[in-house]
Amino acid sequence: MKDFLFDAKKINFLIICVLTFFLYSCASAPKVENIGETIRATFEPVDTTPVAIAVPEEIKDKPRTYFSYVDSKIMEDVEIGSPASLRRAASLLRQSNSIYEENDKVLLAIETSIMQMVYPSERVEWGDVSISSENAYIGAINSAKNGIYDTSTGNEDFLSILLPSLVILNVNDVSSFFSNSEAALKKSLELRNNSVLANYLLGELYKKSGNKSEALRYFKEASSLAPECFQTSYTYMECLKDTGYLAEAKEIVEPLLEKYPTNTSLLKSCAHIFYETGDYDKAEQYVSRALQQDPNDLPMVLFRAQILMEKKDYIHAASLLDVYSRQDNSSKQYLLLRASLQFDWSKNIHAAINTVESALKLYPEAEDVLLLAARISSFSGLTVAGKNVNFYARKVLKEDPANEIALQYAVEGFMQEKNWQEAYKLNKNLMSSKKVSRKVQFNHIKICIALKKYDEAWNDVSGMYKANPDDEEIVEHYVLVMVESGKSVQALSVINQQLSSASSKLKSFLYYQRSFLQNTEETVLSDLRSSLMSNPKNSESLFRLYKIYFNKKEYRKSQYYLKQVVALSPSNADYRNLLEELNSLIK
Repeated sequence: MKDFLFDAKKINFLIICVLTFFLYSCASAPKVENIGETIRATFEPVDTTPVAIAVPEEIKDKPRTYFSYVDSKIMEDVEIGSPASLRRAASLLRQSNSIYEENDKVLLAIETSIMQMVYPSERVEWGDVSISSENAYIGAINSAKNGIYDTSTGNEDFLSILLPSLVILNVNDVSSFFSNSEAALKKSLELRNNSVLANYLLGELYKKSGNKSEALRYFKEASSLAPECFQTSYTYMECLKDTGYLAEAKEIVEPLLEKYPTNTSLLKSCAHIFYETGDYDKAEQYVSRALQQDPNDLPMVLFRAQILMEKKDYIHAASLLDVYSRQDNSSKQYLLLRASLQFDWSKNIHAAINTVESALKLYPEAEDVLLLAARISSFSGLTVAGKNVNFYARKVLKEDPANEIALQYAVEGFMQEKNWQEAYKLNKNLMSSKKVSRKVQFNHIKICIALKKYDEAWNDVSGMYKANPDDEEIVEHYVLVMVESGKSVQALSVINQQLSSASSKLKSFLYYQRSFLQNTEETVLSDLRSSLMSNPKNSESLFRLYKIYFNKKEYRKSQYYLKQVVALSPSNADYRNLLEELNSLIK
């Protein structure tokens, strides 16, 4: 029974197969031929060879990403990331698609964000696009706008690697993501070494981390890759200025200003560069043009006052400071300029001291305030807030041991105290620096004379005189060393030679020095009177006449000359004490 059932199943299966074959043959309409009782069908042959689909060269052997099927030229332009290349990419994208796909829209949105965040002065020339859903690329941009370095982009391609670093432009402190961003941007440059965007962002990263020399390298590259771009050229120029390459900065800023003559940022940069290079006329010209654009720019008002003071145009500088003080009379720069004006122009030393004391209360640790306090104390011989020049100089040197200005004030403080050994030690350090100022050289000569180190003083001054025999300051110190060291014959020869062509100031000095080489009182007095005829304010000649008449007990004449000395140096306590003693003798 089982065998029968099995056979029946076999028969049924065969019948179904035959019927199926028959139906299929009918449906496909084959050619049919009857040969007796046999049915034979012929079919068209079927080609079973696999068909090869062509893969574009630009994506062959590359991992598939979100933008894999976007034209490679478009992607290259986006990755270069300059304003010009972004515009070109947007134009190519528009030409290649009548209807934007979703990834096209995302790419345009990325371009828009780059243009707005990196190049704010540039116009976006393509329309806004609507994206149906956020993805990793847009998410990274939105995070960057909120000050967050997004690490979840997947790092699949150039854009996903670079976009999180747009956050650099929105924050000041990059320390929390510096290493990640540095590695990502360097990886971006490995993928696209001519990327303006990657070079620019890496420059910004280093600048904000305090490494301006490294920033300069990448800003330079970004600027050379996109010379037409304002932002890259301007940032490179600013970095040159900040790192002391003023001549190079000047070469960039003026041509830029020709293209953008009303750009206030450029005008301000020009003003600062020319100020730092000592061209105060041009600096004032540019700061004036900046103020024409924005008359209420208070920092520029203050800066113009600073420039005018360097030009010794104190009257106009004072007017500008008065204008500024109506809105702010407590800013550090204002107080510094006001004190300097009072000290250098109006010679109101006590007013200058009061102003500096106000600055010290508000900015007790500010180096420039401390240095001005040291300067005023050094030149006036008075204390500022109860402290002398050495206190302020040492306070600066504690934080900045190599500060040459503070070292110089410390030297002058020791010279005032007649602490010649300490003055010599400090000034010797200054003499060993690469650039030695004239002030330091002249101080060293005076210190050596005080310590009777005549050979050292002579070696220094004779070399200076040989190089510049017509420089009057050098002539003064040359003669001084000869007189003090006993080279009387040489000194007399140089004095008589110089007198015929010397200025009034130098003549006064030479007559004063020659008075020490005379043998009679009559010739000494004659030279001192000649000295005062050339310069009535020569306090040294006046003081020597006071001493001569005091020693002769001619107190009225002595008083006459000492009063003039005190009038010239009203803050000198030693002179005031001598006058009080002399007045008591006359009474």
